[in-house]
Amino acid sequence: MTIRFLFLLLFTPYIISTHAQPARYQAAIDSARSLVERVVAFSDIPGAAVSVSVGGEIVWSEGFGYADLEQQVPVAPDKTKFRIGSVSKPMTAAALGVLYDEGKVNLDVPVQKYVPDFPEKRWPITLRLLAGHLAGVRHYRGEEFLSSRRYASVGEGLSIFADDTLLFEPGQRFSYTSYGWNLISAAVEGASGEDFLSYMQETVFKPLGMNNTTADYTDSLVAFRTRFYEKTEDGTTINAPYVDNSYKWAGGGFLSTTEDLARFGHAHINPGFLSDTTLRLWHTPMKNNAGDPTGYGVGWFVNVDGLGEEWFGHGGGSVGGITQLIIYPYSEIVVALLTNSGRVDYGDTHHRIARLFMPEGLEYRALDEEALQPFLGDYLIDGNTPALAILENGRLYFSRRGGLPELLIPMVDGSFHSLGNAWFRFRTNEEDKMEVVIARPGMEEGVIGVKQ
Repeated sequence: MTIRFLFLLLFTPYIISTHAQPARYQAAIDSARSLVERVVAFSDIPGAAVSVSVGGEIVWSEGFGYADLEQQVPVAPDKTKFRIGSVSKPMTAAALGVLYDEGKVNLDVPVQKYVPDFPEKRWPITLRLLAGHLAGVRHYRGEEFLSSRRYASVGEGLSIFADDTLLFEPGQRFSYTSYGWNLISAAVEGASGEDFLSYMQETVFKPLGMNNTTADYTDSLVAFRTRFYEKTEDGTTINAPYVDNSYKWAGGGFLSTTEDLARFGHAHINPGFLSDTTLRLWHTPMKNNAGDPTGYGVGWFVNVDGLGEEWFGHGGGSVGGITQLIIYPYSEIVVALLTNSGRVDYGDTHHRIARLFMPEGLEYRALDEEALQPFLGDYLIDGNTPALAILENGRLYFSRRGGLPELLIPMVDGSFHSLGNAWFRFRTNEEDKMEVVIARPGMEEGVIGVKQ
């Protein structure tokens, strides 16, 4: 650890929210705090917040560092509003779910039923295809992510991509797109008869007690909004460039706190806010035309971790912000992490935090350290990406591009799984060199790393 990182850990302020912290979670909280401190130090983050809920109760909520470096304003997890980026998508999916429960939307009719002014394409596109990133609508191009233009309405924001051709026949493959969710927000307006932001406020945020979640308005003051930061190539922290996210409220334009995100996540575990039918549909991975699962439902990534427990969640990247929201429904655990810097390496921290609050923790079949020795060392993935396999406290970890190491869990077939469900298999190649094949669900072929 560098002297600078040690200084950060010793002198960075921490604000713990006043929620009751049951004594039975104290060991988990202490371990989780160490994990977050490691992320904060590793990525030199100005400010961060984390909240964990178990069974609907927030059992740990803490701020790290500053919401404003210049004024030395500490992060408060119950108040400090961060950019949540693409976690705006599951929020929009919640609004779509309310309309679906009310019978006001059909997921399988052309989207023009709800947005009649949107140009027809070579193939029809539906809300289901849009929500699953299967519609062929493009993502950002060029400097669009850094847009500073103010868009007066959702409809005006559609003009960025409305006249573009589809990338492929809908359903052919998964292709991530924020603009597809902007089109969904226009459909929400058409089906509800209300302005999108007003509908979100009255139908999602207020009912769920998300009193600190709002659009990232640039034309008005927003109480407790953090300052936003980025890193230069040499690692210097600077103020993030000015951007206006009014062109993509639904795809990446909301502000929130970790405590609001924890409430939002818990509302998707059991029926109540949404019906059981809708929850099951929203959290079931869609399939492409070939029948292959995509790992994405309606607004949520859905998967199984390396220890076999199902999770759903979403990450978000913004100018001056990175977000992780992960929900383990069977354990009723929600973890929300927010930062005010756009360059952050979380690794598998959010999964490891969730596991700490489960009764079984991170227990798994241990391997003899001597048996792991051949796997350790430097690797080169696909000939150009540096990686490293290390042993720490008897556990195997894998790090790429100098990032935070991911924990690798041994399987009975000799392979390893990460908590995010990447699959690792070490083997000896024809040149008698150790190599590792790395794959994830939905990948046709894995990438190969060769030990150097």
